[in-house]
Amino acid sequence: MTTAEKSERRQVVQGTSWTLLGYGASQFLRLGSNLVMAHLLFPEAFGIMALVNVFMQGVQMLSDIGVGPSIIHNPRGEDERFLNTAWTLQIIRGCILAAITFLLAWPVAEFYSAGQAQAVILIYILPVVALTMLIDGFTSISVFLLNRRMQLRKVVLLELFPQIVAVIVMIGFALFWPSVWALVAGWVIRSIVRLIYSHMLIKGRRDHLAWDKDAVKSLVSFGAWILASTAVTFFAMNLDRLVLGKLITLAELGIYSIAMSFARLGIHITTRLGNSVVFPLLTKRQQRPQEAMEFCLKGRRLILMAGGLACSSFAILGPLFFEMLYDPRYHAAGALTRWLAIYVWAWILVATVDRVPLAMGQPKVLFIANVLETSTLILAIAAYFYGGLAGFILGMTAAKIVALLYITTQLPAAKMQSLIQGLLYTLAYAAFACISLSTLNRIAAADISMRCLISASFILLLILPVVIIALPYIRRKTESCL
Repeated sequence: MTTAEKSERRQVVQGTSWTLLGYGASQFLRLGSNLVMAHLLFPEAFGIMALVNVFMQGVQMLSDIGVGPSIIHNPRGEDERFLNTAWTLQIIRGCILAAITFLLAWPVAEFYSAGQAQAVILIYILPVVALTMLIDGFTSISVFLLNRRMQLRKVVLLELFPQIVAVIVMIGFALFWPSVWALVAGWVIRSIVRLIYSHMLIKGRRDHLAWDKDAVKSLVSFGAWILASTAVTFFAMNLDRLVLGKLITLAELGIYSIAMSFARLGIHITTRLGNSVVFPLLTKRQQRPQEAMEFCLKGRRLILMAGGLACSSFAILGPLFFEMLYDPRYHAAGALTRWLAIYVWAWILVATVDRVPLAMGQPKVLFIANVLETSTLILAIAAYFYGGLAGFILGMTAAKIVALLYITTQLPAAKMQSLIQGLLYTLAYAAFACISLSTLNRIAAADISMRCLISASFILLLILPVVIIALPYIRRKTESCL
């Protein structure tokens, strides 16, 4: 093995380790604060913030020019003039987004408060949260430069430290004033701390305003399809809350959002590994498509093992988790977990291959896949009227499968291998889930301690083969880096 190959393998192991460590710590903080805030606040508060979150994501994604991926992908990604031009574009975008949010606060509040008077508070919350967009625009571009270099330790700390401060502020605020404003305060403080910390990431480096016409052209041309793709992705990711915000009450939306926040654990870690570890390494192979796909399929095995374990655990333990740790107002979230696990698995199947077209310089593929998914989501709305929230979730899952099939047809190589790989893992986890859930349904009336014991036994049965298969592979890769 050459020195370059050893160095790259070391980057993979270190990058994956820091990504998983940071993600684990972040989710521990997020879920722990979620538990505390759920007891201090009320379901409607989470419903209101779900709508705020959807709106903010929409404004951001509908204007995403892909500055981060451009820096990682572009040969000039280490050029300071190129980086400063990207920072200037980011600032301009942040100012525009803040202005748009201020202008749309009133119509958005009017739309959702038509059926639910409590939603009128959005007219005050959105302008405050808009400040975070302005603040985020000034965040240092160094974070993308560190991603390009695979120096992820500092990137992880950049995400964790602001989150810790935000959690402390939220809980303290809620203790003295238990209202939705506690969540808003945490959001704003997190952006301020992240801004300050981001400019301390690379010692001696400072961002400056700059305008390089060639750099602008390169950023905009690469980001054009990313902009189109993320605009459609927004609807694919958030159509559930946009639509459900009109179909169900704020309290029900809050309960759904809490259940989804736990379900997204698998989504977040897969996306983070794809963006932080897999994508930068795939871009190095963009001239060697066959090699890129071999690398992708090898890495995908481990991600599918971990993702399947997460989805199965969520489906098995979800109802017990909400029953034991949340008060009765939130117990309905437990009934949604098994359906959401199916949706998350479909998402993981897509997320483990969708970085390949982007790394090959074909963001158009992701755009078309997202268009197909968003168009198919109409079925979810129809399914809601037949099967309620369960039907809606299954409709979203079907839309993901459509996107997966299209992306598979556009892979540069190993199309059938990719399809078979995903199908085999799906069948294996589906069989296990059917056996375990049918057993748990038979003992639904049993004592909660007995249900916990049996649920834990099923999880252990699943963990053991995953560990047995994965550990030797991880050990070989780790030893090869030393």
